[in-house]
Amino acid sequence: MKRFQNILLYAGMEQNEAAINRAVNLAMENRAPLTFMDVVKPIPRALGMLTDVVETEEMQRLLVQDHREKLLAIASDYVGTGVEIDVLVSSGDPATEIVRQVLEKKYDLVVKAVNEDTMGERIFGSISRSLLRLCPCPVWLLKPEIHGQFDVVLAAVDMEDQDPVHVELNREILELGHAVAAREDAKLHIVSVWDFWMEQALRRRAGDEEIDVALAAHKATIGKRLEAFLEPFRATHEAPEVHLRRGSPSSIVRSVADDIEADLLVMGTVCRTGAAGFLIGNTAETVLNHVTCSILALKPDGFISPVELASQAG
Repeated sequence: MKRFQNILLYAGMEQNEAAINRAVNLAMENRAPLTFMDVVKPIPRALGMLTDVVETEEMQRLLVQDHREKLLAIASDYVGTGVEIDVLVSSGDPATEIVRQVLEKKYDLVVKAVNEDTMGERIFGSISRSLLRLCPCPVWLLKPEIHGQFDVVLAAVDMEDQDPVHVELNREILELGHAVAAREDAKLHIVSVWDFWMEQALRRRAGDEEIDVALAAHKATIGKRLEAFLEPFRATHEAPEVHLRRGSPSSIVRSVADDIEADLLVMGTVCRTGAAGFLIGNTAETVLNHVTCSILALKPDGFISPVELASQAG
């Protein structure tokens, strides 16, 4: 899968071997440099006041040094791969610091293992969610249970919105989903969800017969859009299995992912609130609450992260 040219792996303190191996393999295939990154949260000043032995700033420096040495030890295990590996440890909020590095050094993929952390039973915790909201490049969130190759890849595309930005995002999702499936020798599935906005209110106003006709016409339109969207792809690739469903996008995507036992969901994260970057689109947010597979999330072209570079934040 030759696509990425500069990869960032957020290792953290709970380094996940499967995530590290996947990041290294991607870097090898793409002949791309790879950075192992960790972020140390600032030590509360109140904690520093409890000891006369070491100042807070010195404690922070020693903590960063300790994390760096651990990452260097991990990186040393991959010297023989030929991958150019750098190690970076910074202080601050993890998601913010990761995004700052993406902006500064132009990383085009962030890889992170996910676990049950601050979100309780939810597998995608606060750092993962923040990355999906803030990070301008694709974010690959890997389940700890995933080892080796994926067997089933699900790509979610939206045929309702036909503005150029969404059309291009759909194309990126399809191409990346196929690239991963081909790399993993996995089965590719496509899910697209449609609905008829304000159906019940319209029925009360216009009557069932008229709305039934409009509903059938809208369903046909969505189906034709999906077929036209997939036609060029089918001419050059093995045909994916398509799931065109009506209903709530978040519920349908989650249901299909469960039904086909997807290992990976490729989807877009699109803000529709007018506050670019701060909120994931409702579908993505709800899917994240319940989906149990790994996620590869893409932003639309032109997305501008609200995170500022360190030089600008001061």
